[in-house]
Amino acid sequence: AGFDSDMKLLAGCVTVPVHSADPSAGPTAEELEEAALAAESRGLRIKILLITNPHNPLGTIYTPESMKSMIDWARSRNLHTIVDEIYALSTHYDFGHGFESVLRTLKNDLGNDIHHIWALSKDFGSSGFRVGTLYTQNMRLLASVANLNIFSCVAHPMQMMLAEIFFDDNFIYPYLHEARTKIRCSYELCTKKLDDMVIPYVPAKAGIFVYADFSSLLPEQTPEGEARFAKLVLDSGRLIMTPGQAQHDRKPGMFRICYCFVTPDVLQIAMERLDKIVGKIRRWHWDNLNSESLNGIIT
Repeated sequence: AGFDSDMKLLAGCVTVPVHSADPSAGPTAEELEEAALAAESRGLRIKILLITNPHNPLGTIYTPESMKSMIDWARSRNLHTIVDEIYALSTHYDFGHGFESVLRTLKNDLGNDIHHIWALSKDFGSSGFRVGTLYTQNMRLLASVANLNIFSCVAHPMQMMLAEIFFDDNFIYPYLHEARTKIRCSYELCTKKLDDMVIPYVPAKAGIFVYADFSSLLPEQTPEGEARFAKLVLDSGRLIMTPGQAQHDRKPGMFRICYCFVTPDVLQIAMERLDKIVGKIRRWHWDNLNSESLNGIIT
């Protein structure tokens, strides 16, 4: 959802989703080519492949082999590849998660066509700092960004503070361990309640969200049915979940739950409200949902 606004409003680009048979594994070269040909049939010129790893909204992690395959496809078409690793340090465990930065995968040989971006907003919970990084070996791109960046420079005091933090191993490693522990605890709290509700979801290894399938609860299997369910959840439970339609999902009823946005106590309350909503839909069905049947969700 965020990419659409960032790329359309700011850069004037058109985003083209790539649908794959196994989203957790990542799109194959054939699926990427299918999406590219469909875009070109609409008169669009494909210029960039954007990869988010760990994945948003799935919270899954692409293997190095999958990353290489996607990059090889982009290079076969002379495209540039942007790899967004904004959740790189937000894995559920310190080790054994399977994430490998594209910088390591490519042995830091990015050429002129691979560009790596990261920011403090997710891994360090510092959205308000407005600090992001671009790592590229394309000198012409660096020169262009250097000219544009004069309007959004990171202040020198902020740079000094961040340098102190990043060089302080005695802070960084305990902090990341604690952050991952809290992410995992909130994830387990969320998924346990989804299991209790018998709501399928994509098992995640990283990120701050879980992608759940509420399609069985929709009044109809359409985008309109998804919107009605989202409105019911908001109006009756005061809960916000990102609908799949905002993320180009073709299946109505998929929703992203951001479980790290609130404290575990608040998350527990939210999941209990969601549980009540799910129970009332299954009991009363949509035709009988009203203010009386929906009473008691917020206590």
